Amino acid sequence: MSTIHLWDNSWHVNEQTDSSKDRYGRKPHRIKEFRGASVLRQLSSSTISEMMEADRLNVIVWPQSIIEGYEAIKDQYIFRITEKDGAKIDSIITGNIVGFIGKGDTHIRIHSRFSATDENEKKENDYFLIYMLEKVMAINLFDLKTKSSSDKDRVFDLLIFFFPKLLKDALSQGLYKKYVYREYNDSNIRGVMDVNRHIRHNIPANGRIAYRTREYSFDNPVTQLIRHTIEFIRRKRNAKQILYNDPDTESFVQQIVQATPTFQAQKRQVIINMNLRPVVHPYYTKYAALQNLCLRILRYDKLSYETSNDKKIHGFLIDAAWLWEEYIAKVLSEGSNLKHYTSRNSDFRLFIKDGKPFQKIIPDYYDGEKVVADAKYMPLHLYDHLDAERATGVYYKTIMYMYRFNTKKGFLFYPCINDEDNENNIYSEYQIEDRKDCHIYEVGLEIDKEAKNYQEFRQNMSGENGKEAVFRKQVNKFIDKRYNQQ
Repeated sequence: MSTIHLWDNSWHVNEQTDSSKDRYGRKPHRIKEFRGASVLRQLSSSTISEMMEADRLNVIVWPQSIIEGYEAIKDQYIFRITEKDGAKIDSIITGNIVGFIGKGDTHIRIHSRFSATDENEKKENDYFLIYMLEKVMAINLFDLKTKSSSDKDRVFDLLIFFFPKLLKDALSQGLYKKYVYREYNDSNIRGVMDVNRHIRHNIPANGRIAYRTREYSFDNPVTQLIRHTIEFIRRKRNAKQILYNDPDTESFVQQIVQATPTFQAQKRQVIINMNLRPVVHPYYTKYAALQNLCLRILRYDKLSYETSNDKKIHGFLIDAAWLWEEYIAKVLSEGSNLKHYTSRNSDFRLFIKDGKPFQKIIPDYYDGEKVVADAKYMPLHLYDHLDAERATGVYYKTIMYMYRFNTKKGFLFYPCINDEDNENNIYSEYQIEDRKDCHIYEVGLEIDKEAKNYQEFRQNMSGENGKEAVFRKQVNKFIDKRYNQQ
């Protein structure tokens, strides 16, 4: 069994490779050897959507197809490989995808490049990734293992992060209700008589009738599946606290418990089999994602990397760029007027033709007045300048939004790990040439690198004088500067 450690948005080469930098100026991560060549080639040959459509991918991909943001990653590759002489893998180039994936005896772990992970000593804490998930999912896990004993446990740790959020999303549409068949044996017949069962139970005559009826009920296979997942998590010492993390989650858990009086723990496999077909309902649209997650949690031992004769790819993948954008939205919500926009709440258009607006645009953050901002999952403080191709993606979209909303200030928010070489370079201000009144600000959110454990990391990030507070203070300082100049 072999594990290959990779980092997102990075270039990985064999130790023997002579190259010192790639075309973007990145120094490579040097890997002793690329094992599991056939699996690496398979994962590199198709996009995420192609593998899912071909049923080759038994992987949780977040955001999922019905969750906002999936469109941005479905055509991405997990990573790309280059080969030497068509026979030997020479390098691996990763993108924004992080997480765990593997097949048979080959395991691949893609860390966040901003997590304090030592590629030589393999100190795999991934505090930053775990922290962003905790913040975005609005849970508080004091005892969650960040150094699990196996990849299997790590997959489960990540799976449970999403249960409270999907539970809230689903039950915000109401408790799931559907028609189910029930069997009764009493004198109040209101369905179709079950002759065989009646003969077995009511001969000689006892005044009861065995019958079967169809009822519209909250107690159905879907709510039973959720109940089984709740009971499963309750038995996990390091996970059960997520069920009582906040009043909403606790209330929804109680609703599910009360709605499933026929729950029987020994019928878990029966309930799983009854939920193999995804929920398709015009109103309960958010239950499909919760149903999928519950199936994965209840069968997490099969989701993890299995034996060498396993034919499917297993794992858990996350779009780190999407996660960074959502995380910054949470940080800004605690002390800024900048509102987070997505495809669901954005109704902005770029053009008007024949009096009708068209071409939808979605700024990451906008205050409704004079400030527009974008989240960039890249260390902007390390670049003095970017080539034209990268500048188009980094700056030009923000400048276009500034023009569309008639703003004088545009912001770029990015993650960074400080060191002596760039200690005073995480806040930058640029004037747009020939526009003295228009500026772009780059504001870095520093990722703590000194923490000895996860609790210390959380405190250093979210404390009263933590990294997030410093970030918000700097953002507001630049915003106030705009008003002072007027």
